Amino acid sequence: MRLKDKVTIITGAAHGIGKAYARRFADEGAHVVIADIDAAGGEAVATAILEAGGSAWARTTDVRSLADLQGLTQETVKKFGCIDVLLNNAAIYVTQNLWKGAVEDLQIDEWDRVIEVNLKGVFLCSKAVIPIMKQQRSGKIINIASGTFFSGSGNMPHYTTAKGGVVALSRVMARQLGQYGINVNCMTPGSTMSEENISQDVLKRREGSIDKRAFRRVETPADIVGTALFLASSDSDFITGQLLVVEGGGVMH
Repeated sequence: MRLKDKVTIITGAAHGIGKAYARRFADEGAHVVIADIDAAGGEAVATAILEAGGSAWARTTDVRSLADLQGLTQETVKKFGCIDVLLNNAAIYVTQNLWKGAVEDLQIDEWDRVIEVNLKGVFLCSKAVIPIMKQQRSGKIINIASGTFFSGSGNMPHYTTAKGGVVALSRVMARQLGQYGINVNCMTPGSTMSEENISQDVLKRREGSIDKRAFRRVETPADIVGTALFLASSDSDFITGQLLVVEGGGVMH
């Protein structure tokens, strides 16, 4: 098992790709902490992992609140003894009624709503965990960006700006934290069939990316979790400050 007994916090793990990360990490032996604002959803994922023989604990968490995140980290250390991995996955995307349109039409409150979760949330989660990892002199921080950062596509000015900020923040943290043995990396999933209820509209949207890829098919969570596992495991111990693109060749850089 590649993550045996590694204590891993995954934000936004109650649904979608986050849930897939949680299940795969548990399969690899991790103690998975499901940090999600959806209490019922988080508990359901934790229960499924426990019933499958894995180790999981759900803790209702709002990534917009530093006090809440500090509570999360303190309780995690008390329960498991350390924090080995932080996977900053929580984000507002199209499944949360993400506004799309021109920059000049974007309302300020909508800008703030998305930036607060998708960028500030990554900052706050990292801020809460870093002191613990510094004390341990080890840790892996994995941040989730987006291919829209490369292309400016999608008509989502606030979302794309936030994800670009995540890339920049990751590189700064990698520079600052390397001396403490902490790895900080980013990955960018492409348009992924992560919805639990797949309507015709959802299918059409996801299939819209196929022609842009070298691999001509819809991306699924199973295509992504292996890269996250690599970044969380000892196999990536000498990799930091990097951006790994997991989009089936839709973006090459």
